[in-house]
Amino acid sequence: MNAFESTGEARSIPEFQNRPVLMETVAENDAQDDLSSAIDLTDGLAGECETLLLWLANIPQKSQERRNAIQLWNEDPNLQDELRKLFDNLRPDIVHTHRLSELTTVGHAAGQAGVPNIVHSVCGAITGAEKWQLDQFAALMEGLSLLLIAPNEEAADRLPASARVEILPAGIDCERYVPGDPARARRKIGLPAKPRVIGCASPLQGLETLLQALFRMDGEVHLALFGQARPAQAERGLIKRLGLEERVHVLGAWAKPELIFQAIDVYFHGPSGDCLPRAVLAAQACGKSAIACEPAPSKTLCPQTGRLTPLQYMPTLLHSLRRTLDSAEPAVTRQFIVDNWNVERSLEGYSALFKQLAEPSQPDRRIA
Repeated sequence: MNAFESTGEARSIPEFQNRPVLMETVAENDAQDDLSSAIDLTDGLAGECETLLLWLANIPQKSQERRNAIQLWNEDPNLQDELRKLFDNLRPDIVHTHRLSELTTVGHAAGQAGVPNIVHSVCGAITGAEKWQLDQFAALMEGLSLLLIAPNEEAADRLPASARVEILPAGIDCERYVPGDPARARRKIGLPAKPRVIGCASPLQGLETLLQALFRMDGEVHLALFGQARPAQAERGLIKRLGLEERVHVLGAWAKPELIFQAIDVYFHGPSGDCLPRAVLAAQACGKSAIACEPAPSKTLCPQTGRLTPLQYMPTLLHSLRRTLDSAEPAVTRQFIVDNWNVERSLEGYSALFKQLAEPSQPDRRIA
């Protein structure tokens, strides 16, 4: 079957056997969405349960090729009705979301359709959330029988006291994010071949300071910005005033972000407050050293090649950037991720949890 049915045609529902049905949700918002564990889980748990990927696309009738997947248009005014019909027909045991936008739409539709298990994985960014954002999240949970999955204790501590919470370690797909040929990757994404390149992904925190640092560095050092976010007007003006137009490359969102990580020399992560930035894990899985600005979790950085640096003090930031560019150890960097942050560890935990959740389900819930 076509992995994603176009919005104008009848949508066929996959036929499943008497095994738990897991529906993973991913929204097409950003290149970094491809780092989402939704893809990892859908692929990695295929042998444990029947998996279906629900793709909320930004563009209607956008062609995709993926087995056991259904595409809906994110901006469809009838999205809630489409979701309810889908849940009524498929009757999944578990619906799993990863972002608040997905929980708002897909999670509530699943609740109205009587899906027995709605699971939401909380990303590490919740550790940097403000009180009003946490209150908004608590209000969103009302009326849903929801199980929250936190990547670590730090994230779990920020969740509402009344919430059901499981802690499962996060990870990155070390078979997808691998070292590659930088020259080939640069040709594919349009980066120049010779300069050393610092990469920075959405949402581009600390970009103004990073631009000031780039201005003070050798002219053969360039900056690649990627993801949905673009430099703000003030930052674009700063790029022009500093004469960095030829050294700053805005790549936008890419379906294969691993190419960008293979193309850059160093990855820069701004002060996001995220206790588990997946892009930092992905870059290091590709053998690229990472610099993270405080506050950031040092445990995600390779002790031999990663650096935690304050953003406010320019001499320290410059020293960190130059030192990291000059001291790459790809094999050491990657091995740290393989040993400590491989997604296989996450899959084991999710597999056990989803089996437990789906255990009471009866065979007659399946589609014949």
